Amino acid sequence: MRLGAVLCVALVATGLSLSACRTSPGTRPPPPGPPSAPPGAPTAGTRYTIDSQRSQVLVLVYRDGRIAHLGHNHVIAVRSLTGSVVLGSDPTQASFQMDFPVEAMSVDEAALRSAQGADFSSTLDEAAIAGTRDHMLGESLLNSAQFPQIHLQSEQIHNNAGSLSAMTTIVVRNTTAHVEIPAMLQTSGDDLSVSGEFDLTHSQLGLTPYSVALGALRVAERIHIRYQLTAQRQP
Repeated sequence: MRLGAVLCVALVATGLSLSACRTSPGTRPPPPGPPSAPPGAPTAGTRYTIDSQRSQVLVLVYRDGRIAHLGHNHVIAVRSLTGSVVLGSDPTQASFQMDFPVEAMSVDEAALRSAQGADFSSTLDEAAIAGTRDHMLGESLLNSAQFPQIHLQSEQIHNNAGSLSAMTTIVVRNTTAHVEIPAMLQTSGDDLSVSGEFDLTHSQLGLTPYSVALGALRVAERIHIRYQLTAQRQP
């Protein structure tokens, strides 16, 4: 089955349950620069740079419809993630920005599929994987030729009884989504770790899931994201 869209979300504060999201037309942001602090936040803090090699962001896309058994679930991995985090003594004053190239995303790597459990136990041949990736990057979905990057930017960090969440801007194609995403933070030496998982939908990102046979076989509206990010302290 062809893949629906991907966010991706490679996120430095991407976490557990999605509590609020809204979308609106937008334009691509300027090239990546230093992270912007939330309104009213101080700029002082320790800067961390995302380590792409030690980070993992997976986008899980599921089959749906009356004949869903004829299709496959898919695992998309974000690659070449770049970005930075500024973190001070008060985590609600943190800020971050991240980008990743759409073309760098991989589809259905065997090792990643097997690690995600029974829902991804089916074996896909190279032709099916290539077809899924071509459709994902094509004009009808992510349109990587015209919109080569996906961008994430913090707006504001909340602390609810010890649980952190980040209101985050995510720009996919020409759509801007504002998503509140919980996150788990840990520091160890010079490393900052951020991890969690959450749901998005295609419609929140302004995308239409792949569908055939009048919807009898289609990509589900829900997208699930699992991530573990590592960032390294800068001098």
